[in-house]
Amino acid sequence: MIAQASIFAEVIVIDDGSGDATLETATRLAEELPNLHLRIFTRELVRPSFGGLVRFGMAHAVGRYCAIVSADATDPVDLLPQMLRLLRGGATMTVCSRYLRHEDALRVGATYRLYQIIYRTGIKLLLGREVADSTYGFRAFNRQYIQALGTSSNRFNIFPEMTFKVLESGGTIEYIPGAQQPVGVGGSEKFKLPNEILGYAAVLVRAALHRAGALRWF
Repeated sequence: MIAQASIFAEVIVIDDGSGDATLETATRLAEELPNLHLRIFTRELVRPSFGGLVRFGMAHAVGRYCAIVSADATDPVDLLPQMLRLLRGGATMTVCSRYLRHEDALRVGATYRLYQIIYRTGIKLLLGREVADSTYGFRAFNRQYIQALGTSSNRFNIFPEMTFKVLESGGTIEYIPGAQQPVGVGGSEKFKLPNEILGYAAVLVRAALHRAGALRWF
């Protein structure tokens, strides 16, 4: 996670007991590159919670804007300056979309690509919105806005939760086309689609109930 303040950028690294060299590498970089303002946190969890990890990072950030970046080298981080410009221009959130360009979509696995078509169709039917990419974690946003809305999801469904809450609260989302590198190129794979489907569906249903006035989500 990267948080941006008006006078400097900070890099927050959160190690949740992973078995790779994340902690050692981050510690070395903090010593070698002090201008990164790199802060390292370790969390030993009995039950890992990706959503909790994101909230933990936001709570310890000090900048107005945050960007979530995976540690496995899958995200097109060269888009970060463009994301920041959009946020400074008034956007509440910017999201890298893997489906705005055909060549980018082909970088995504066929099974997940099919599921995304179904999910986006569900969003259109239940929320009446065209959403380019609600689930990709590579995004930047107004930290205070997101924290004011609140998030409760504990898996990767924290990302569509953020997306739907921003839209339903009257915020704005700007989508930037980008290609995701194959998962696992730079590290271990933690995302498994079968484990996330129910969470994604639950978040969409809650958003639909909120929109219909049957549930107060925030």
